Amino acid sequence: MKYLYIIRHAKAEASTSQINDHDRKLTNKGIERAKNLNSWLKNKTPHIEGLLTSSSLRTLQTTDIICNGMIPPIKKIVDKKLYAASEENLIDYISFLDDNLTTIGIVGHQPSLQELAFILVASYAEGYDKVLNSNFSTSNAILILLNIKRWDQIAPRVGILADYFDSKIK
Repeated sequence: MKYLYIIRHAKAEASTSQINDHDRKLTNKGIERAKNLNSWLKNKTPHIEGLLTSSSLRTLQTTDIICNGMIPPIKKIVDKKLYAASEENLIDYISFLDDNLTTIGIVGHQPSLQELAFILVASYAEGYDKVLNSNFSTSNAILILLNIKRWDQIAPRVGILADYFDSKIK
């Protein structure tokens, strides 16, 4: 069994012509919600061993907040290929991960994260059947249990949506 946390970056400043999308920073609200996500993740098992993150500033800031105080420390894997990656690209990327990692997280962007979840999930833990039909807001997270032994076995419909964090609910 492998475990995948799909995490949307925290709320960032609005896109403007003066700021490149890649360089948008977190807002104060985004920082607070990312801290709430960090608290939620600290109490979850299995613990994230490796965290894949897009190279954008907002995902890097979100990743730093998530990793703050985690025991054991989370291995961060930053890759510019994850910025604006499609769900197919994400699956391909995950398929080459080290099989010694059992639990990973990916911090990235919409719409590819929600589409990734749609592709992977075949069933739902009780009460989570409507999660993928709702808005996957910033700082939200989904835990998918993957019925695979190796990352190269990742494929459509191998997962169970097991848990969900809504950053807007305290």
